[in-house]
Amino acid sequence: MAHFIIGKDYETSERAGAGGMYQIEVLRLSDENGDDTDVTHKIDMGLHFSMDDQTDLWEYLANTFNFQESDIDIDEI
Repeated sequence: MAHFIIGKDYETSERAGAGGMYQIEVLRLSDENGDDTDVTHKIDMGLHFSMDDQTDLWEYLANTFNFQESDIDIDEI
């Protein structure tokens, strides 16, 4: 199981004309001991994700970090 902790930036998307979307501001991956590793540098921070449909986010994280979507858990900061 991959446990991600995500910080979302709604303001940048709004200013870019993408209301209802957000960009990932901070991304941490928590291991089985509860220790977090900052993995923000491994993602494309320019991507926008829909607030209403998290499918693209789950798919992006699965592909980027080589996990199955069903093995991903996400908490928001």
